[in-house]
Amino acid sequence: MGLRELFMKQPLTLKQILAYENEHIIERYAKDYADNYLSPQQAYTEMLKFLWLGDKLKSERKKNPENKQLPNMMPIHHEMKEIDDMWHTFILFTKNYADFCEHYFDYFIHHAPNTSKEKPTEEEYRQELERYLIYVYDNLGEETVRLWFRDVLLENDQAIA
Repeated sequence: MGLRELFMKQPLTLKQILAYENEHIIERYAKDYADNYLSPQQAYTEMLKFLWLGDKLKSERKKNPENKQLPNMMPIHHEMKEIDDMWHTFILFTKNYADFCEHYFDYFIHHAPNTSKEKPTEEEYRQELERYLIYVYDNLGEETVRLWFRDVLLENDQAIA
């Protein structure tokens, strides 16, 4: 029985997800990505937050599919590469990853790269990115947005200066 069944299908809190620990993943990430900006522990925490937020969005979209304020999905933007690196590392531990997904979410979270040949218009992309950033901000706060999009925010700050 997964945790969600135990809590009568109530969405799990971020605190519950962040309680998951796996030193093997962190050690492997440290070995494979020693030059990344985020520390292994930071990347691990941010990855867990990302997975939790994706599940939260999925649940909210299911309850209210017509809500135009919600982003359509929770992609990993290229600015979030180090979170993606950690997710890839976690997936390498297939049994741990499958057990984690089943235990915390009651379903397997697939990592599906965008292979669509159709690109959104610049305006569609801007609107979706704005919904995405607002959603991250509203659920995880400004510090998370600044960390996930650190490079682009630094570029904008330097361009303004």
